[in-house]
Amino acid sequence: MIYIIFPILALVHLGVLFLGSDIFLLRLISKIVPILYLIALSVGEGRWKTRVGIWLGIGLVFSLGGDTILAFPDKYFVFGLGSFLIAQVAYSVSFSWGNPVHFLRLIPYVLFGVSYFYWLLPGIAPALTIPVAVYVSAICVMGWRSAAREVSSRDRWLGILGAISFIISDSIIALGQFTPNKLPFHGVWVMSTYYIAQFLIYLSQEEEE
Repeated sequence: MIYIIFPILALVHLGVLFLGSDIFLLRLISKIVPILYLIALSVGEGRWKTRVGIWLGIGLVFSLGGDTILAFPDKYFVFGLGSFLIAQVAYSVSFSWGNPVHFLRLIPYVLFGVSYFYWLLPGIAPALTIPVAVYVSAICVMGWRSAAREVSSRDRWLGILGAISFIISDSIIALGQFTPNKLPFHGVWVMSTYYIAQFLIYLSQEEEE
């Protein structure tokens, strides 16, 4: 059912964004319901009984927190960033459990992270420089850990594509936050890549439960 219910829930919120609704509660509730569904599903499936499932659940809970905080004014941005930082660390741990290091697979993520951060740097307020640098590092580590897994080809590629989608989503957020190059339908792009990321990451760990 996840292949039907989650896309429908995600499309509802994307529709709300596309139509430009100004109703705060509608935007907030439609935003968090897809992640609430994944949390409920993980509990129902008993994923909390394994270490991988526990860390996946922690990632989902703090993603939910970040979603909620970032629905409020920009003055709370750093708190949303902190919640998603914890989510990225949790996903990294879930990807790492029982898997090798593979330092060579870190290289493309380091190259991207460093180059993108320095491109954004002129637009980042001094007080946010370190938090943003830490967050960029965390999401690149999450991408690396998804690529370092020794699992089935299906799960590895779902994880890699999910992590890359997360990196794209956060990169679009940073683009709109720290540069004047905000994309048309910015929120739709952010949330569509974000929902794809969460969906694929969730599916990528089904065989490890």
